[in-house]
Amino acid sequence: MPTTQLHIGSAAPLEMVKPREMAPESKRHMGIMDKINDYVANFTPVKSSDLVSFFRLLATMINAGISIVKGLQILEDQIENLHFKKIIRDIVFRIESGNSFSEALASYPKYFNDAQVGMVEMGEATGRLNQTLLQIAVETEKSASLTSKIKGAMIYPVVVIFIMLGAGFAVMTFVMPKIKEMFTSLGGELPAMTTFLINVSDFMVGSTMGLPNALWVIVIIVALVFAFLWWKKTAAGRILWGHAVLHIPVFGKLSQKVAIARFCRSLSTLINSGVSIIKALRITAGSVGNAVYEKRINAIADDVKQGITMGENMKDDKLFPNMVVGMISVAEQTAQIDIITGRIADYYEEEVSDMVKSLSALIEPLIIVVLGLAVGFLVISVMLPILQSSDLASSAA
Repeated sequence: MPTTQLHIGSAAPLEMVKPREMAPESKRHMGIMDKINDYVANFTPVKSSDLVSFFRLLATMINAGISIVKGLQILEDQIENLHFKKIIRDIVFRIESGNSFSEALASYPKYFNDAQVGMVEMGEATGRLNQTLLQIAVETEKSASLTSKIKGAMIYPVVVIFIMLGAGFAVMTFVMPKIKEMFTSLGGELPAMTTFLINVSDFMVGSTMGLPNALWVIVIIVALVFAFLWWKKTAAGRILWGHAVLHIPVFGKLSQKVAIARFCRSLSTLINSGVSIIKALRITAGSVGNAVYEKRINAIADDVKQGITMGENMKDDKLFPNMVVGMISVAEQTAQIDIITGRIADYYEEEVSDMVKSLSALIEPLIIVVLGLAVGFLVISVMLPILQSSDLASSAA
C-alpha cells in the first residue's frame, strides 16, 4: 500500500496512509451492503446542526492545543452523519497534502460558504483560528435559526395546499364519476355548480393520445415546476424573481427584513474577523438570498473601492431603510462597522421573528376559511341536485 512521509515538527518522519489511495483497494473488498451504505451516504444531507457542532468542537480542541489534523480525525470518529464523515476525511487528506484548512473547506462550497472560508482564512493568518471557528459556529446557528423560523411558517400552508389539491384530484377522478351516474338517473336540469364539477371530472377521467388526462395534468404541473426552478437559476430569472418577491404583499416586507438581517450579520462577522470591507461586501452579496440585493451590494463594493462611503451610496435607496443607512453612516464615521452592523442584524432578526409569528397567526384562520369554502362548494354542488330531485318527487306524489 502506498504511503507518504509527513514531517510534523520533529526529526523523525511520521508514516501516514493517504486516505484517497486507500479508497480503491478498500472498495474492491467491500461487501454489497457496504457498497450500498457507501452510496446512500453520498445522499445524506449535511444539516446546519452538523456544521455548528463541527465548528464549535473543532474550536474547543484547537483551544486545548490539539492540532487541526488530529482534531478533524477525532471529529470524524464522533460525527454520525456518514456523508459528513467522508467530507472530513477528504479535508484531512487535503491538509496533509499541503493545502491550508481554508483551501480544504473551499473544496466543498455546497457546505462551507464564502463567508466561512474567508473567516477561516483570516483566522489562519492572524493566529486566531479557535476564536474564529467559535464565531462561525455562533453565526451559523443564528442563520439556521432565522431560516428555520421562515420555513416553519411556510410548512403548514404548503402542506394544507397539497392536501387540498390531492383531495380535489381524488374527488374529481374517483368520486364525481359515481355521483354523475346517480345524477343522470335522477334526470332534470343540474345546477351550474354541479355541471361545472361534472365537466371537470369528465375531462380528468378522459384521455388524450392514449394517456389519461389526469396523468397529463400531473406531468404538466411537474414540468412547469421544473421549468420555473430552472428559470429562477438563470441570470435574468434570479433578478426578476428577486424583484417579484420584494413586491409580494406582506411577504415582500419580510423578504426585505431577512435580506437586511443577513447582509448586516455577514458584514459584521467578516469585518470582525479581519476581512477587508470590499472583500466582505463581495462575500456578503452572495449570502443575502436575493439577487436584487446581491447586485446592489456588489455595486456598493465597486463604489467603496472608488472612495464612496456605504452610507452615501445607500442614501435614498428603497432597498435600505433610512434607519439602516443612518446607522451605517455613523458606523463608518466612528470605525465601528462590525459592532453597529451586528446591532442592526440583531434588530432585524427580532423583527423577522415577530413578523413570522404574526404571519403564522394570520395564515391559520385564513386557511380554515379557504378549506371551509372549498368543502362548502363541493357539498352544495353534490347535495343541491339531490334536494331538487327530492322536491320534484314529492310534488309528483
